[in-house]
Amino acid sequence: MADIRLSARKGSVRVRGKGRLGGKDRNVPLHAQARATLEELLDELGCPAAGPLIRNRDGGALSTRAANTAVSELGAAAGIGPADNGEAFGPHVLRHTFGTDLVRGRGEVATAPVDVVLVAELMGHAGLNTTRRYTLPTEVDKTRALDALTTDL
Repeated sequence: MADIRLSARKGSVRVRGKGRLGGKDRNVPLHAQARATLEELLDELGCPAAGPLIRNRDGGALSTRAANTAVSELGAAAGIGPADNGEAFGPHVLRHTFGTDLVRGRGEVATAPVDVVLVAELMGHAGLNTTRRYTLPTEVDKTRALDALTTDL
């Protein structure tokens, strides 16, 4: 609960880093719909003042493994299959889709392309090369780009 900040018009959540060196924590603004959904969830839970928002069976915080399992199971229940590259559905596929859809300005995430520097900041990447991996063009993207060229025929 200490990682969530909500007000009448905005909100943010502290995302805790992971990785070899513990990663870095960062505050990420919440989309208006995510904020509204989070407020509804907090109301349903009786507005807890402290502790983990989503708890394990013992009332403690979910482990990374348990959170990954929960997301994967929710995806399976929703009928979401593997990614285009065959990777099983899970948090990483969601993250990849978030980055890719923002940069390309497609899907339900973004209606227009977002600057790759901003996407890197939102994803917590220290360098643009890390973000670039999430946004590599497919063969279809390359074909569309070439089809967009004007020719003198």
